[in-house]
Amino acid sequence: MVRPALIALVVIGVLSLFLVSRPVPTPAAPNRGVKLENVRLTLYPEQDPKARWEFAAMQVEQDPGTREARVTGLQSGQRFVENRLDMRLSAPEVTIDRADNLRLPYARVEILKGCYTVNLGKPGEMPVTIDQREGFRAPSVFITAPSLEVQGKDFKSDFGIENPSWRDPIEKFISGGEQPPCPIEGGSS
Repeated sequence: MVRPALIALVVIGVLSLFLVSRPVPTPAAPNRGVKLENVRLTLYPEQDPKARWEFAAMQVEQDPGTREARVTGLQSGQRFVENRLDMRLSAPEVTIDRADNLRLPYARVEILKGCYTVNLGKPGEMPVTIDQREGFRAPSVFITAPSLEVQGKDFKSDFGIENPSWRDPIEKFISGGEQPPCPIEGGSS
């Protein structure tokens, strides 16, 4: 009687050791993000504490896996610095990454100070990035202002277009005579 009980105890011990040493499968997290419609969204970038972005959009989807928000049907996008409107943004969609940077297929930006209209990228090109610390990065650019037109490739610039760089520039400056008025609402040259 002792012998069968001892064998049973050893078998139970070995089986227990085997089961304990096996990895426990982790259940897959449900990929259920948040989907909101007809949204007003305010973004306070940690990397640029003086700025805030305001968006009005048809839809915002939050992906918990990547911690990104995808804004589609963008009706308006604006950037404020210390509560003053700094620029307006138009794009087909905006992806806000976990560091609050914006990724766009292409975009049009109106910068009020300087009266710049900046077309960043084109359909079919690599995406445009708006980095909250550094400014714009785009595969191509077309900038207009009352006294200039510039286009180029591999564009990088701060938000004020004060230190831009690009490759293969084509520049056209308008000088002499009276400077045309700024066509951007609220803008100044």
